[in-house]
Amino acid sequence: MNVKHFILIVLLVSYFNGSAQKIYRTEEGHVEMMAMLDSVTFKAESHKLALYLDYDSKVVSGVLDLKTLSTNNPEIKAMLAGEEDPLMLRFTGTVPSVDFLSKRHDPIDFNWLIDVTYQGKAFKSQFKATITHIEQGVSMSCLISARGQVLVADTGLDSIIKGIDDTIEVQFAQMVLKMDNQ
Repeated sequence: MNVKHFILIVLLVSYFNGSAQKIYRTEEGHVEMMAMLDSVTFKAESHKLALYLDYDSKVVSGVLDLKTLSTNNPEIKAMLAGEEDPLMLRFTGTVPSVDFLSKRHDPIDFNWLIDVTYQGKAFKSQFKATITHIEQGVSMSCLISARGQVLVADTGLDSIIKGIDDTIEVQFAQMVLKMDNQ
């Protein structure tokens, strides 16, 4: 190997080591939803919530195919099974704390305004959110948890699921690991 090839390899390795991970990602987030259908409460949940956190901008984005929801309500189960195309729900919101992954902290509570898109409809919703520091030996991480309501009329689900109440209660929690700055 000549000197030019060696220098090129060193530069490439340095570049890839210098550009550390900028996005935290999981595709196994947990989400729960509760609503009333014909005056009876039902619960639906999924372990397929994909969440992405941009470490630099602190923007959290989420994607969920509503067809991955499991529920014991036969009408909703049949409606979800009957859909051929994915029922993609997307949301995005910015965490208003610059350094929640850089040091120990008390719980951070905030009102979290998120933009939601479902079936071509876009709307805003506000969630109550908390970021809790979790110590795990030498590494640090945080738990982001949020809960709030989504208006059924905003989603259009009231035309698909007859008898559903006006709101859907939504909550999720996701562990976010501290990025290594190597």
